[in-house]
This record gives sequence, C-alpha cells and structure tokens, in this order.
Amino acid sequence: MKMEQLVRTEEFLRVKIGEAKNLAGRANTSSTTKDVYCTVALDQEEICRTQSQRNQAPFFGEEFSFEIPRKFRYLSVYVLERDRHLKQDKAIGKIAIRRGDLHLYNHKDHWFPLRPVDDDSEVQGMAQIEVKIIDSDDDHSKENFKSTSNNYTTTTILSPATNHQTSNHKAPKLLHSTHTSSLVQRSSSQQDVSLKQQGNFLRVPYTNSFHQNQRIQVRLKACSDLTKKNNQCDPYATITALYTNKRKITRRTKVRKKTIHPTFDEVVEFNLYDFTHGSGSHGTSDSKIYTVTPFGGNDLCEIVVQLWHSAGMAEDNFLGEVRLPARGKQELQYLQQSAWYFLLPRSSQSRPAKSCATPPGTRLSCENSLGSLRLKLHYQADHVFPLANYDQLLNLLIQSVEQRPITTSAVYLLGEMVANKQEIAQPLVRLFTHNKRIVDIIQRLAEYEICKLTDPTTIFRGNTLVSKMMDEAMKLSGLHYLHSTLRPIVELILHEKKCCEIDPARINREKTSIEQNLNNLHDYVEKVFDAIIRSANKCPRVLCDIFYNMRESATKYFPQNKEVRYSVVSGFIFLRFFAPAILGPKLFDLTAEPLDSQTNRTLTLISKTIQSLGNLVSSRSAQQHAKEEFTVELYKKFCTEKHVEAVKRFLDVISCSTKDSRDVEACGHEPILLKDGMMTKHAQNRKRFGRRNFKQRYFRLTTHTLSYAKAKGKRPICDIPLTELAAVERLEEKSFKLQNIFRITRKDRPLYIQTANCVEEKKWVDLLSKICENNKRRLDTFHPCAFINGEWTCCNERDQNANGCKAVDETPLEVDLVTQLDPARDLQRLHSLIIGNMNVMTKFFDTNMPKNEETEFTRQTLRRLSEEALKLDQIQRNHRNKQLKDLKVGSKQEPIGDDNYIRGVSSSNLNSGSSTTPRPVTTTNQHFDLPPTLFQRGHFLRNSDGFSHF
Repeated sequence: MKMEQLVRTEEFLRVKIGEAKNLAGRANTSSTTKDVYCTVALDQEEICRTQSQRNQAPFFGEEFSFEIPRKFRYLSVYVLERDRHLKQDKAIGKIAIRRGDLHLYNHKDHWFPLRPVDDDSEVQGMAQIEVKIIDSDDDHSKENFKSTSNNYTTTTILSPATNHQTSNHKAPKLLHSTHTSSLVQRSSSQQDVSLKQQGNFLRVPYTNSFHQNQRIQVRLKACSDLTKKNNQCDPYATITALYTNKRKITRRTKVRKKTIHPTFDEVVEFNLYDFTHGSGSHGTSDSKIYTVTPFGGNDLCEIVVQLWHSAGMAEDNFLGEVRLPARGKQELQYLQQSAWYFLLPRSSQSRPAKSCATPPGTRLSCENSLGSLRLKLHYQADHVFPLANYDQLLNLLIQSVEQRPITTSAVYLLGEMVANKQEIAQPLVRLFTHNKRIVDIIQRLAEYEICKLTDPTTIFRGNTLVSKMMDEAMKLSGLHYLHSTLRPIVELILHEKKCCEIDPARINREKTSIEQNLNNLHDYVEKVFDAIIRSANKCPRVLCDIFYNMRESATKYFPQNKEVRYSVVSGFIFLRFFAPAILGPKLFDLTAEPLDSQTNRTLTLISKTIQSLGNLVSSRSAQQHAKEEFTVELYKKFCTEKHVEAVKRFLDVISCSTKDSRDVEACGHEPILLKDGMMTKHAQNRKRFGRRNFKQRYFRLTTHTLSYAKAKGKRPICDIPLTELAAVERLEEKSFKLQNIFRITRKDRPLYIQTANCVEEKKWVDLLSKICENNKRRLDTFHPCAFINGEWTCCNERDQNANGCKAVDETPLEVDLVTQLDPARDLQRLHSLIIGNMNVMTKFFDTNMPKNEETEFTRQTLRRLSEEALKLDQIQRNHRNKQLKDLKVGSKQEPIGDDNYIRGVSSSNLNSGSSTTPRPVTTTNQHFDLPPTLFQRGHFLRNSDGFSHF
C-alpha cells in the first residue's frame, strides 16, 4: 500500500463561547425579554448548542470540543432568539470562519461581528460541470443534443428590465419561448448584406456565416453537500447564457427530490453568438431584418449555473451558483473540460433588492448592527503517518524513564520548552499509557518536583508538567470510574431540580426558605460523599499505583509531617478530579442534558463542599473557617471526626500498591457504560419503507451489551450481546435519502440507526467498530446500501443473505477499547510542538551553561530531539510536495472556487509547460487583440475568437 494511502488527517476543534453584546432584536419585541442561545455548526450541520440566556448581553461561558469527521468549508456559529409564543426560533446573526483561517485565531479571545443569515450566507456544496465547444454540423454532437434535449423545459429569453427580480426567488418567467432551430432558420433565410455606418454602431442583417455553427455545450453532472431548507432539499438547476447585448437564455433541469447529493447529468447548448433582434426586442416578426448592434456585438460572455430548492407554493430558495467566464478565446481556454466548482453566493448586484437577513424587522446599515460574539478557538489538524515513521522519536521519549538525572530527559525538556503545559501533557500521557510506562514517568517527575520543595503544603499546587500529566492520567484512566461513581447522583440532581441556594443575597425570602434549601444541599452532599467513599475499591489500578508512588515520595522528603501522605493524594482526587467533574458534568461526559441556572448553582455549591471535605485531612485547613459566611452552618455539619476518618480510610485504600495483596473488587465482570444517547432507529420486519418507520430510541452501550429503550430509564426493548455484532459500516445517502446513518450487521437481521450529526455518527461507529474488530463473527465484506424492495440497492443482488459487494476496511486499529489510544497521532502532535518551539530549543544551545556532565547530557538530548524532528519534518515536506504535484485543481478533492481559481489557471499552465505566473484579469478593453474599429458581426475570423475544441 502506498504511503499516501496510509497517511490520514485528524482534525480537532475546541470552541469556547463567551459573551454577546449589542444584539439586535426583532421588531416589536422588548430587549429585556430576549431569550438567546448559540449553536456551533460545520457548514450548516449543527453539532452542539448552548443553554439559552435571558439577557440583553448574555454570557454563555460554555466550551465544546470534538473530533471533526469530515471535510467542511466554514465553521459557523449562529446566535438565535427563541420565541416561546410563536414556537419558532429566529436567527439574529452568524459567524462564519473559513477552515483555512481557523489557525489564525488559535488560543485567542476574539470578538467577531455577527453577519446576517440569508440564502447567500448559507451557500455550501459543489457542482460538477462539463464544458465543450462543438460545431452544429457535427453529427455526433447533433445526436447527443437530441438525446438530451427532452430533459429540459424551454428556452427562456429574459428582458433586461427583469434582471434583478425574476432570477432571485422563483424560476425565471417566460417572456418569449422559441426553439433554437427557428432562430437559425430565420437568420439563414437572409441573403443580402447592407452596411450602413451610424457613429460607432453598425446596422447589419443576419447572415448564415460559419460563426453561427459554433456552440457551447454545458453538462451539469452532479452536485454535492447542498444546503437544506427547513430540513428538506429538492434541488433543481437553471443554466443561463449571458450575452453582451444583455440578453439571457435560461434553461431549467428537473427537480430532484429529497437529496443533497443530486445527480442531474443533463446537457444544454447555447450559441456563441446571439442571432436575435438586438438588445431590447423580443418580437417574432420576420420583417425586422436589421438591428443596431453596439461594438462588442452579441457575443456570449458568461455561463451561470444556479442551484435552487423547489419550495412548492412558496418562493424557491437560492442554494448557490457557479459563474463561468466565456467571452472570447482568452477566457474559454482556461475553462477545464470537466471540473468540480464550489457553489458561491450571488454578487451584491444580483441579490434581491430587499435584504433577506433575519430577524425580520432588523434594519441593516453599513456598520455592524447585529451585534458581536466573543469566541476562543483551538483548532489542530495533524497529518498522521504510519507508526513506524515515529520509532526513533518514540524510543527517545520512552528512554526518559531510565535516564539519570530526569532533567536531562526528553520528556522533562519538552515540558520546559512548551509554555502551554496542557498541550504537551495530553499526548505524553496517552503515549506512555499505551506503552504501559505512565506510572514510572510520573513517579520520576513527581519525585524531582517534591525534592525541590521546602513547604509540604505547596506540593503540586502549581501548573507544572507533572500536575498536568496527573490531571490527564485521571481523566484518561479514571473516566469510567468517575462515571460509575457520580453519574447516578448527577442524574438525580438534574431530575429533582431542588433549590439549594443558601446565600441570602440570592434568595427571594417570600418564595423559598433558607433552612429548606440547606437541608436539600446537605442531602445532596451527603449522597455524593457516600458514593465517593464507597467507590475506593473500584479505583483503577493505574491510579492506585500513581497515588502510592506520590505518597511514598512525599513521606520520604517530609518524614516529620504526618499529614502529607494524605494531602498529596487528596489534592488530586478531590480537588482536581471529583470537584471539577461535579462543577462541569458536561466536560466529563456525566450528562448531555442542558443545565439551567438553578442546577448550575446547585452543582457549584456541592463542588465547593466536596473540595472542602478533601482538605479535612490537613489540620491547618480543618481549623480554618468557611470563606463565605452563609456556608458556616453547612461546614459545621461535615467538619466532624466521622467524616475526617472516612476520608483518610478512602485515601489509604486508593493509595495502596496493587503489587501487594489488596482487597480490590474485580471490575472486569461489571458492565461499564461506554456511551449512551438518543438516536433514530429504523423499524425491523416492516415491508413498508419510509420516514415513519424511523423512531427515536435511547441507546446504551456497555462492555457487555448494546440495548435500546423507548426512553432513558425505561425497560430495554432489545438487548444485544456484543459477541453477536459482526460489522458496523456507514451507509450512503441514497439508501434512505437521509444522512448520518450506519448499519449494525448481526446474526438475525441488520439494525439501521441515524445519529443527530456527523460527530455523533463518528463516535458510535468508531466505538462499535473496535468491538467488532475482536469478534469472531466479524465479516470481511458488506453492502454500502440498504436492502429495499427485495434487492440491495448497491449491487442489485436479490438475496438478502448474499455476501457484501464492498470489502470491510482492514486497517489495523492500534487502540485500546476503553482508553481509545492512538500512539501515531500523539507522536505527530509532539512532533508539531517540537517544530513549533524550535527557537526555544536553539536558545538552550546558545545559553552559557556550566560545562559539566549534566549539561552535556542535556545538549545531547536536545540535539537528538532536533534531529528526529527535522527528519520527520522532511518526510512530511516530501509528502506535501507530492500531494501538491498530484493534486488536480478541479477535482472533487480540490474544487475550483473564489480562493483557488488563480491556482487552477497556474496549474493548467504548469501542465502545459508554460509559466506559472497567473495571467492578469482580462478587462473589457483588453478582450480584443485588434484595435477598436468597426467590423461586420457576421465575420468569424478575429484573433480573440479563434476558438479551439477542448
């Protein structure tokens, strides 16, 4: 297999939505009643949304992170206003950031102005178009045209007065309909030529010259990823020929129902010269033989392909357009015969006179009148090579465990080079966990940090590399332990929604009682505390070994302090693990439900109390009073000897070495929840085929079974053992004319499931695929489409049990089922960080460090890091150069658009052996090689019109 096929691109995005200001409202609405929320979308596909805020300047403060499973053009963030009376949400505005520009905003808080949401701002997708110059006397061309002419409605000729009205909302109105053959016949019947000069114009009759035999043939083959309108897409296309005399000839395709990937494969033909009666005349009288033609004639100057959504009785919606310059040889020679083009919005002159921007009633001006939104973005795209390419870098990092002293190791030096410790800690933890050396590397780093301290209360209090690695290790190895411990309590809090506010300044005394709220809060904290204490024996072995090493190192360097053996562990398990998870349950996948302000406040109070309970093991913390006066009563209820002893017993259990005989519950026999959520399932054993057979179900995937029920908490309708899963594959849209559908193949019958978006689909498919990878029942082939009306729609096989027509992806998955590790990607992330901080590495060499053995080891490590990073960088440069060399602008992977059209011209010049310098844009005066003069329009021989066949 070629190297190019093994290289994959992994993209990750983190979006933090801050606050909005100066938001515009709808007409006749009060600004104090604004109910606003935000959605994050890839193009127009919604991925996640915030909780609604009732404020004129709402603060959201929510963060979303996800792997990007597909290509996209724009990251879009919509700001919407909820209307509870009309039950219809209206878009206030949107932010659209081009994919190639996301890196410009990495790790920065930036205010983005909101832009209006209309048909032109929602354009997405691409179209495949073929263009060819033909002669009318070509028999093959005539047959081809006749065979496809029935696919079109009629030739429409538009008046210049309807330029901005008829082409924006509905299909163009028919002002005059005729066949092209009648035009040719009428013009060929004229034999006499009479010339009469009149200023810069020429009065000429129609002639049957060779010029009229040349035509341009346009074939619209297919489109992809079109925009949905109200969750529907019934696209059709209009193909318009624009002439220099302001005439338009428009033809329309048939409507394709319920698809965002329509296939048209329809052909239209236009004359390269318009043989009609001038600019403004549309009559059919043969008496009008002469016309006044301005200089420039009636040449074809542009082909416009527009996509529309057929809305039935309502106005059709614009989906995008492609404009192909076709005036003269200079422009036609740069058109590719067959190419994919990005759909683009209309120019400002071609848009409707009235703005379609929402919300209705908003008056737009030159300034930003819709408001602005503050975002913080983190986007990374890694080109991951096969793991063998990173062997030398991997060995250098793993050697850090044995290297003495630790300050000369590659891991320690990377931590000193990279300013953002979080960026370097995550790939290091995942990499060492995969190689089963995470306990050793954290022990070495932690011991070095502890030995430098003089005050035991400051152990791991800073954001150092080892503290960040501990945070990542707890999230990675202890996530399922956290779910089994806290998820039932969090779900109970979300379900009951009891008020727990005990701050008098936040309470309306007439409606609530502080005493009752205090009792509610005490009950919740007690339940959380009991769940944590009882979960000691379920703590993962990896974390137990890490806590044991940290406790031993702390007691070694601070033998006089009897409390340090507890505080060093509680500082992580309580302050950095349980308390943050309670405060932000969405970040730890404890829930996917939206949180209202009251629930957020309840979780905040519980988190603060649990954090205080973790500090009870320190005598100094136990003697301190509560920070807030209103928490004194609650603090007294938990600051007891009983709770202190319970915390110490819990810390003793989780910090015992697993090498010793220890009473640890075997967690392998207990089902661990891997993923759950609402999805749409296709009904089974139904002959009828349609959308109504899809129903919402709650799916729950554990390490033992996959089950689904009518709702969360209900009894499962079906419980499928994981051993019965044979294959999991994504389906094509044509199966059900729906997106984000995958099929689970099992022994009895297949299971068709639709997810909410492409991100959720990727998560479910990847997780289930890893399960099927280890199953003995795993299939080698599959059908990429559904079995409908007695046959597979992909291969037309009528046997439902027939072998698949497509091979299952056999790419080895070097990941663990629970931790889902990807060492090649982690190594590539580390390599990118090294290359990005190469200037910092250079400063280490230039620094006048004392000449000793440790300094020499440090220089050797830095030199090896630099060498390995540069070798990998050269491999990637070669790969990118080969990609650019093999890349064909105009292919589906690199469509032609407003940002790469010049590159397409340069590429065509490169392929033809000419200069790669882009040709300057041709203006109207530069169009003719001959000087401006009077000439007969019937003559074809003109330097700029020497058309050639493609």
